[in-house]
Amino acid sequence: MKDGLDCAQCRFQNEADAAFCTRCGARLESPCPNCQAPNAPDARFCKRCGQALGGPPASSQGASAGFASPQAYTPRHLAEKILTSKSALEGERKQVTVLFADVSGFTSLSERLDPEDVHGLMTQAFELMLAEVHRYEGTVNQFLGDGIMALFGAPIAHEDHAQRAVHAALGIRKALEGHREEIQRIRGISFRVRQGLNTGLVVVGSIGSDLRMDYTAVGDTTNVAARLQQTTEPGRIVISEATYRLAAGYFYTRLLGELSLKGKAEPVKAWEVISAREARTRLEVEAERGLSPFVGRERELQLLLECFEKVKAGHGQVVFLVGEPGIGKSRLLYELRRRLGEEATWVEGRCMSLGRDMGFHPLIDLLKRNFRIEESDPEATIAKKVDRGVLLLGEDLRPTLPYLRYLLSVDPGDRAVAAMDPRARRGEIFDAVRKLTIRGSQVRPHVVVLEDVHWMDKATEEYLRFFADSVPTSRLLLILTYRTGYAHPLGERTYHTRIALDVLPTDASVEMVRGALGTQSLPEDLRALILRKAEGHPFFIEEVVKSLREVGAIRQQGDGYVLAKRLEEVVVPDTIQDVIMARIDRLEEAPKRTLQLASVIGREFTRRLLDRIAEIRERTEEC
Repeated sequence: MKDGLDCAQCRFQNEADAAFCTRCGARLESPCPNCQAPNAPDARFCKRCGQALGGPPASSQGASAGFASPQAYTPRHLAEKILTSKSALEGERKQVTVLFADVSGFTSLSERLDPEDVHGLMTQAFELMLAEVHRYEGTVNQFLGDGIMALFGAPIAHEDHAQRAVHAALGIRKALEGHREEIQRIRGISFRVRQGLNTGLVVVGSIGSDLRMDYTAVGDTTNVAARLQQTTEPGRIVISEATYRLAAGYFYTRLLGELSLKGKAEPVKAWEVISAREARTRLEVEAERGLSPFVGRERELQLLLECFEKVKAGHGQVVFLVGEPGIGKSRLLYELRRRLGEEATWVEGRCMSLGRDMGFHPLIDLLKRNFRIEESDPEATIAKKVDRGVLLLGEDLRPTLPYLRYLLSVDPGDRAVAAMDPRARRGEIFDAVRKLTIRGSQVRPHVVVLEDVHWMDKATEEYLRFFADSVPTSRLLLILTYRTGYAHPLGERTYHTRIALDVLPTDASVEMVRGALGTQSLPEDLRALILRKAEGHPFFIEEVVKSLREVGAIRQQGDGYVLAKRLEEVVVPDTIQDVIMARIDRLEEAPKRTLQLASVIGREFTRRLLDRIAEIRERTEEC
């Protein structure tokens, strides 16, 4: 048998002779490496297919040996991030999305190929899977026979962990599909990957210097993901309802109905992930469902409109829109765009949390939106759209075409561009994008928006510095949004305006709640509950109201709503926890530890009490 059995319930590794988990008491089962059927710990052969259970198959035994320590396969930047704050991360509850991936068909190869060949093929598969997990800053916690278990959201919290996990799953499927086609062409053999995902809580345990992490699942967080992976067909990605709620608007999915999973008394609702939708913001997803009323931001909207009036007169402006995630930056811009209508041409690009290593990503996004380039467009179509869009503004812009094409990763049509010195080519690309933007603003005033520039890559930052000097003499309104704490690189100028968004006042919060519920009748206990939970934060207000509806904590009565559950039964929605956890993880270790101590005292406390508890903890740790 294996050196130890992993409990399917809590993932704790038990001794080889254990029949029950020594941590949670669940009966242990040994999955067959060939068909994944559960077998008793002392079984020598699989009860379903007859596979010998004396040890792991050759395909996985040798391949996973090269991945024995997480330090060996975790990218340096991610490892440093974990190790720098590991003492503050240990013991934390984290909202995570768990991904189980299994390469179906590799085990049977061990019977047909030389063990070394199988080892090489499986090692390649592991490396491809690891690359996709790490691309979205997930961590691989275990190698399981012919597959992996990965966590997104722990030990480093991400507010979009569910989206990251599903993107990684799609990336794994695509990467292994290419690997499969190559092996099939060369060796005439095939395999498919099947994946299951679930979202829930885990408690981070100790994190070793080699990055090995211990954790404890809360409830069925990992078990459901593992069971979904085991029950799905090869080639499919299946997600639970918890994951679906967080990621639905960003992917094309298909409802599979309710699945009966081993160890679950009730059927589990599941969806198959088909593909990713085009790049979308949370606001775009919410707009499909219906936006809540726009309240409490009239002054800021008026300030933006005043800046646009200056732009129309030929005096370009730069606006910095600052605030915490979910405070309403994107919604304010949505209302500005709606208000301006046909008065302005609106072009926007978005930085991504994963985009710091992707050169020019927000500029590429901006150009694709401007030229209406779709992800499915072939290279020839992209080139035609770029040429048509640029030449409509003037034949004299033709020299910019090779550089714009190159930026969009299509054939520039000029070999000299590809052969240029990189620094010289970058300068020409800067000039081409600037000329295109300035010429467009001469036809009609332009609003150029770059969102979330705190995630901006160095190349885009360099372009912004280059481009910013052209703004004051053009009919351009450049708007940069970013989170509190980021320092933009453009200095201070007379044509700069900074707008910092704060939480909504009480009357605006109440108006937002009434609008979200579609009622003017709001009982005092319900009003107080929402105000206390959300504290004037627009995103939190929306999520609290949505959560109250989903869990049946409120019900409609006549023209209004009343509480249907006791106040102590109402919990903070997962979406809010994700934002808060990610924000806390951005803190340095000292303030983070202070916040952890303060959280156990209550909402209000004295500095003296906090200092006293900190002293007691330090003495306890020294003992």
